[in-house]
Amino acid sequence: MIFLPFLHFFAFIACIFLAIFVFVKNRNSLLNRACAALMICYALWNLGDVIVQNSDKAISIDTAIIMQNIASIGWCTYSSVLLCFSVAFTKNRKLLKNKAFLLLIILVPLFFTYLQLTNRLTINPVRTTYGWVFSWANNIWTFLFYFYFSSFTLVSILLVYLHGKNTTRRNEKKQARIIVFIFILGTIVGTLLDIVFQQDELNSTPPVANLMVFLLGSGILYSIYKYRFLTITATFAAENIVSAMDEILILLNQEGLILSVNKATLTTLKYEQNELVGNMLTFLLDNNNQSNELIRNTEREEAITNKEIDFLDKNGRTVPIIYSSTPLTDYEGIFLGTVFIARDITEHKQIEIELRKAKEKAEESDRLKTAFLANMSHEIRTPMNGILGFADLLKKPNLTGEEQSDYITMIEKSGARMLNIVNDIVDISKIESGQMKLNFKTININNHLKDLQSFFLPEATKKGLHLTIKTPLPINDANITTDNEKLYGALTNLIKNAIKYTDAGKIEIGYKLRTDNNTKTIEFYIQDTGIGIQKDRHEAVFNRFIQADISNRVAYQGAGLGLSISKAYVEMLGGKMWLISEEGKGSTFYFTIPYYLEETLNKKTEPEIVLVDKSINIEKAKEKLKILIVEDDEGLEFLLSETVEDYCSELFIANNGEEAVDICRANPDIDLILMDIRMPKMDGYEATEEIRKFNNEVVIIAQTACAFASDHEKALEIGCNDYVSKPIDYSLLNSLIKKHINFENT
Repeated sequence: MIFLPFLHFFAFIACIFLAIFVFVKNRNSLLNRACAALMICYALWNLGDVIVQNSDKAISIDTAIIMQNIASIGWCTYSSVLLCFSVAFTKNRKLLKNKAFLLLIILVPLFFTYLQLTNRLTINPVRTTYGWVFSWANNIWTFLFYFYFSSFTLVSILLVYLHGKNTTRRNEKKQARIIVFIFILGTIVGTLLDIVFQQDELNSTPPVANLMVFLLGSGILYSIYKYRFLTITATFAAENIVSAMDEILILLNQEGLILSVNKATLTTLKYEQNELVGNMLTFLLDNNNQSNELIRNTEREEAITNKEIDFLDKNGRTVPIIYSSTPLTDYEGIFLGTVFIARDITEHKQIEIELRKAKEKAEESDRLKTAFLANMSHEIRTPMNGILGFADLLKKPNLTGEEQSDYITMIEKSGARMLNIVNDIVDISKIESGQMKLNFKTININNHLKDLQSFFLPEATKKGLHLTIKTPLPINDANITTDNEKLYGALTNLIKNAIKYTDAGKIEIGYKLRTDNNTKTIEFYIQDTGIGIQKDRHEAVFNRFIQADISNRVAYQGAGLGLSISKAYVEMLGGKMWLISEEGKGSTFYFTIPYYLEETLNKKTEPEIVLVDKSINIEKAKEKLKILIVEDDEGLEFLLSETVEDYCSELFIANNGEEAVDICRANPDIDLILMDIRMPKMDGYEATEEIRKFNNEVVIIAQTACAFASDHEKALEIGCNDYVSKPIDYSLLNSLIKKHINFENT
């Protein structure tokens, strides 16, 4: 191998090395890929000439033609690839996405390669001192090739020149000057040696034009090391540090392309490294305004700190981040790229939202609590004022019977109102503590609604309201199994509200049988023509104490617990509650409960208590029934004494548990103990346990102000026969006494 082929072989190896070098540096960079393709063109060009330009006599003409065709792949595609390189260098990505442009730079070199393979460009190989030399065909195709080669090359040089002239970045100006210089030098010298001289048949000149491409490759290599022409990479140590960071870190080149990302970025955004590298940073944005702002910030070549922006992860989820960007420059201050120290603030944003919600909830709770306490003060003081006031009036001398009766009636009404408030508070406490239990039994809902109509009819009529019911099921089909108390409570509260908030018109109570997905439910409704509820408060009215928060409206009696209790009852029964209302036109409240037939449930029922008159008045019991009242409240002690007076032969009084135990020991024939639970010294639970140690026959009925089922169950567990809640319903108390004591045998 003589010296000239050796130079071609060296140029081939050098160009292959450069191609691999720039491609491996950043295979996702368009500029790197275009540069690598250009190096491949140079390599193929020189590879063919390694054999063609060899003086060895053993090389045949056929071999020379084959190697010339291999070389032609390089020089036929060179100008197109050079144009791609120039467009990438000038960052004209819009042109690279143009389909017509892409078609042009692909098809034209393929066409001329085809012409070369069919012997229409270079012909008539001649052996010279320097190896085989080919002549250019004297036809239209050759001149077209000259035009393609020169025009594409000149346009490429012009693009780079104009970019270098217009850019404000010093390193890009220097890069452009070097590229323009080596491209012009290579084009002029190459054209003279391979076209002009060869065309004039000056075959004594060594065919070294393609060695000019080695000059081009060397110039690009110089730009890489001198001016960081293609890309930048972190050192191994820096890459390890960056990789270990918890915050998002993205490295951008001068074009704004992503060069590298750390693990935190991949973890946060759910991408793989190769899915991000090579894309513009704006690839991660979904908002054009944010994209434009981000581009402006990264092109300003100045530090940006603490800017908020929203990224999109691979799944399309918005990731709020706060970012800073720092320009990277070399020792001469030449801009190399941008480091983009972002932090995922999703959790921070969520905490802010939760704190805001908590603050709003706390403020709302505090406001409602204040309103509730004010309302409770009013609701309790008003009936208490009635009770105390009319009780004081009863002390006046010379009252007529009618006046006394009126005052007593007002005391009873005020007491009932206050008891209703207390019951609501007790019920909501039971619900919140989970002490409210279900007790299923069979009821007839037609009869249920008729009873409710009869109960509320006087109150509705007094306000001039028409109260009607609709019962579509036949009487025999209206038997269902449910908790009668909960259903009654839900309906009662809703009917009370309807009457309270309706000044004229009518109230209709009814139900419908519905079937959804083979599941039957009873849908109750209470429809009124009252004041209605504004739309934005349809959900709020079911919140506790909400009645206390109604503004710009006439104040109504009540604690604002009724709807909340009704909704809780319905949900306990397996249903749901909602409403349809229009302000000024009335409301319709709906709720559902399961349509359980009698045989579908294992009923847990308790014996029904039949109410009797307050006075049992059993003649046979007058001389034989001995009763112990255990009560530390003087007023209740007096009331209980008066209640049992008619059927009590001997009455004992104890003010605490210790006294009760002593009296029972001294009088083992006591028939009945009315045991208060909360007392000083020894409470009712302990007293009952002590009494049961020596007397299992006496009937003990606990009287408790505790509202929870657990207190009632405890009373039964420690030995009480039954219990009655305070304030005491004396009809119920007499019924319980009759239930546990057989007067005929006393």
